[in-house]
Amino acid sequence: MADIAARTEKTKCPYCGETNFQESEFCWACYKNLRIPEGTRHGQKPAEDLTIPGNATITGKIAEPKGRAAVTGDNSYQSDPLIPPSSDAQISGTKFSAYGRLTLVAGLFIFYLQWIRKENYFSFLDFINLAFHEAGHLFLGFFGRFIMMLGGTIFQLLIPAVCAVHLRRQDNRIGWQLCLFWFGENLLNISIYAGDAINQALPLVGGGEHDWTYLLTATHLIAHTPATAKAIFLTGSAIIFWSLYLIARDGIETLLVLKSNK
Repeated sequence: MADIAARTEKTKCPYCGETNFQESEFCWACYKNLRIPEGTRHGQKPAEDLTIPGNATITGKIAEPKGRAAVTGDNSYQSDPLIPPSSDAQISGTKFSAYGRLTLVAGLFIFYLQWIRKENYFSFLDFINLAFHEAGHLFLGFFGRFIMMLGGTIFQLLIPAVCAVHLRRQDNRIGWQLCLFWFGENLLNISIYAGDAINQALPLVGGGEHDWTYLLTATHLIAHTPATAKAIFLTGSAIIFWSLYLIARDGIETLLVLKSNK
């Protein structure tokens, strides 16, 4: 168990900040050698008695690694022949990933604009949201009428939130950022449903009572239906723009790292 824990221990890349396993020799994002001590990375003398990954100990001016890299006389690392250098294909792959993020941001923004352009917009993603919504009524139906009616909304937000937390713990950046977008998109859908509490023009699955007519009446907010719907919509929009900012920031930072390494 201790051996497994050691292999799964993680560290931050000093060049781009991405998370890597402690045993990794090269960063998966920028392909820089993680076993070069800080002093050598910047062309300076390393600190005294510094231990670095791979059981290499720095004493004096140079390191004497016991792993798969050797140090030359000028304090620069000479890669072992078994370790392939960063290839043009790898760098191109990183560029593709960065530009892919920026393209994704543009696409998601256009997707968001549909709620601005169209009244009561129902996207393809809302079919999935609807399934979780109905499941919420089912699973929370044992906790009283109010919680049962609120259960659809709870599950619509709970599922993407749980996915985001799980992927965040796994250091899957694009994964949890997209789940954050999904959470915000659910709020847009909920705002449309809440705004329909008075008119009740939207078709309901299986008929029955309108969730938000009951919820707003029970909370004495039925007279403030438009304001409630607007507040939910603005909250969802803020979360969506936050997710787009995070995705774009990672893409731009990757391009800046690649540019600085040329």
